[in-house]
Amino acid sequence: MRRRKLSPANVVDLTSFVEKRLRKPRIIFRYALIAVITFGLGCAATWLLVKRPGEQGRVSVGAGESEPPLDTNLSSAQAAVASGNSYYDRKNWPRAIEAYEKAIGLGADNSDVRTDLGNAYRFSGRPQKALEQYEIAQKQNPQHENSLFNQGSLYAFSLNQPEKALEIWHEYLARFPQSSNAAKTRELISQVEGPQSNERSGVTRWLKSRTQPTLTPSGR
Repeated sequence: MRRRKLSPANVVDLTSFVEKRLRKPRIIFRYALIAVITFGLGCAATWLLVKRPGEQGRVSVGAGESEPPLDTNLSSAQAAVASGNSYYDRKNWPRAIEAYEKAIGLGADNSDVRTDLGNAYRFSGRPQKALEQYEIAQKQNPQHENSLFNQGSLYAFSLNQPEKALEIWHEYLARFPQSSNAAKTRELISQVEGPQSNERSGVTRWLKSRTQPTLTPSGR
């Protein structure tokens, strides 16, 4: 059987056909590579736009997580306070309590630390421990406003003792009439005195139905 001889034109057509067949996978691969690179750049740009300033290097702390990064120039007591403040701001009350108690043990024992420790105890559902810390803070510094103000809130909304709350708040207004919390204190007094019933149980039930005021942390 005789082989068919290819003419030059046939050779050119065949070569062109082979080149097209080989070029097609390369074009597909090139488009796929461009798509992957574009997607990656888009994700990176979106992350940079969404990321909040100052978030870089910040550690999210949970109950079982490690200590947040702190200034290495702080003393041990100062570092413990800063750690407690960090946990407090993240509402990690057990770790905040642990850090504040450590700070007190290291010598950072003042009304601000005691008040924040008391707040952490209260948010943990331990009002008696909170009251102890507020009272210690007042003994350390009778001019410490927040520890006295928070006592009234604690008596009214956690310990269900409205009469004691009114006593504390009236004392607060007498001692700190120009305080930034004075208006809030008068409002709370009017709320507690508002119920018409003089029965303790009725007032207690009414207090439980009210939204608790925000605790005032120490000035930091």
